[in-house]
Amino acid sequence: MTDQPTFAFVTIGSGSYVGSTVRDLILANALHRRGFKVVVYWMMECKPELAADGIKQRMLCYAPRYHFRRPSEILDRVIAPLLFLFPLHARVRVSQGIPGYADRLLENLTRCLHETPETDPVLVKRLLKFIALDDVSHLMMSFASICPLALAAKKNSTLPFDYVVTFQGDEHFASYARKAGLLAVYRQRLKEVVQGSPWPAVVVSRDYLNRISEDMDLAPERMSVVYNGIKLAERSEKPPFSILQSEFPALKEHTPIVSYIGRQDTEKGIDLLLYAARLLQARGVALQLVVCGATAKGKCYRDAISGIADHLRLDIHHVGSISPEVRDALYAHSRCIVYPSICREPFGLVAVEAMSHGTPVIVPDYGGITEVVQDGEIAGGLTFRTWDSGDLARQLERLLADRSLHRELTEHTRMMAARFSDEQMADAILEHLGIDARERRRDGTYGRVPGRRAIEEAHRACV
Repeated sequence: MTDQPTFAFVTIGSGSYVGSTVRDLILANALHRRGFKVVVYWMMECKPELAADGIKQRMLCYAPRYHFRRPSEILDRVIAPLLFLFPLHARVRVSQGIPGYADRLLENLTRCLHETPETDPVLVKRLLKFIALDDVSHLMMSFASICPLALAAKKNSTLPFDYVVTFQGDEHFASYARKAGLLAVYRQRLKEVVQGSPWPAVVVSRDYLNRISEDMDLAPERMSVVYNGIKLAERSEKPPFSILQSEFPALKEHTPIVSYIGRQDTEKGIDLLLYAARLLQARGVALQLVVCGATAKGKCYRDAISGIADHLRLDIHHVGSISPEVRDALYAHSRCIVYPSICREPFGLVAVEAMSHGTPVIVPDYGGITEVVQDGEIAGGLTFRTWDSGDLARQLERLLADRSLHRELTEHTRMMAARFSDEQMADAILEHLGIDARERRRDGTYGRVPGRRAIEEAHRACV
């Protein structure tokens, strides 16, 4: 093994975790651009198009592995590769057509990783094989909840690697552990995996650090905030409005557009936005409401959105997934982007993306997402009282009616978004790991890279 670090990202490429996957691959691509060797190990599903050219990708396991309460090698190694010959949209349509199937897979995954001290030993062996093949030094685990795999691999190997714990969506796993009656065991395993890493766990916002500390009884000093990052939008002229009309033919150019972009699942609170829009409609406030994005657990909530809109006699422009070109045009032409989540969001990539395009946002006053929108007295958007559609309507009306307020927020948006660039995230992660990418040696290796001895010393210091 050389002194140059190799980063292996272990990430779940589907379902409710797509935002976390996007974050992981943004970071992976940023490190790859700097000359580091990067590989990606996919779990459950894969999104190979997210990785930059030159990044090696391997399938650690397929979703059908967790079809049953115990992992199935036959489904994973024999049946699943055949199923994955079908295009992604066909696989998603079938899996989402089975009520509760995605939840069942993830609950079974949680059981397999936490229920017993034996953490899916066959998968651990496969992970170790990949680590050896790719000469991995830093195993970047997408969630603390899947870190039992990394801890088991570390305990069963003498390979000179260690793992980084990241908290960025683990409340979902905690819910599955609670349903399975494993919450106490799950909390204990999280303590073990955090203690087993030489570095403090990465947490994606200050609020989320407090939440994890309270909910999982973890010491705050064993965690460190590293904000997520995005590839910032370049300043340019607005895309032609015709790009939007290709997806939304009835959309009018000169009537304010209010948009929701993101997953259409129950925890995202899109129904609150519908109620707020109906209140504004009753007051005679002109707006066009756009709702778009994929779903993770089937079309039930998306169908409910359509039904609620019909009952409210509210015209909405409502579709599923949209292309990046349409998404960017929607960011640019919207009066504001609303993200009305009813859960305590750890972060808010959509809010950062919107501000990066110069568009103000409205988000709940709850969770890490508020840290994205506000910085002291400066803000790139407004907050509303969580779960309060009446207050959401009031804040929306302010942005629609008050031109000076909208102009002031718009002037701050790109500055607010710039705090969360992919390069800043990469800088923060490297600093967190003690790697100085600026100190490149003549032989092409990097300064201050902890080898096995340094990793072990750091681990002993934090025990």
